[in-house]
Amino acid sequence: MNVEKLFRQIPSFDELNMDTILFESKYPVLFTCTKGQEVYLFSCCLVNASVVKWIGTKTDYEILIQLLEDKITIQEAFLSGEKEKLLIEYDGKNVQCEFVAKGQIPVELLPTAGEYMDAEEDEFSEEIAVFKSRIYNFEYKILPRKNSYCFLHYRGKTITLSDNYYGQDYRTNDEVMLSIKKMSQQSVAYV
Repeated sequence: MNVEKLFRQIPSFDELNMDTILFESKYPVLFTCTKGQEVYLFSCCLVNASVVKWIGTKTDYEILIQLLEDKITIQEAFLSGEKEKLLIEYDGKNVQCEFVAKGQIPVELLPTAGEYMDAEEDEFSEEIAVFKSRIYNFEYKILPRKNSYCFLHYRGKTITLSDNYYGQDYRTNDEVMLSIKKMSQQSVAYV
């Protein structure tokens, strides 16, 4: 069963890529997928002769790192972040995807409460290093907007705005509001 191919049958996930398998049996059980700059965490929650079901959530790399470092449970990783969760079902022929509020997820489909990854020392050190590198190395284009301000939320130490004529570093702890009247089509790098 090629999970990536199955998930790509979902209209909004036609560019989804399997990223990191965190636990597998005969098939990936707990894994991440990426779609552009977005990252998703999926868990195979039911397998029987007639159906396979997955639960998924859009997440971020900090949550994944906390999960791999046993700072949060697997269930906490799924319930944090986005309010809408994905329920994907494959019956051997068709793939169906449903977006549900996190309070509407059947308890039996959620990872067991209180369960951690229980990783051995350095078991996920490579994955953690890759995830950490992705936190601080994003680049976005600022597109023209109707208003002249752009809010940037970030977790890095600096933001660098640059084009051929303009370069400016902003160092703050949490949030930056920038006038973008003269900054359209510039690159934003999170460092």
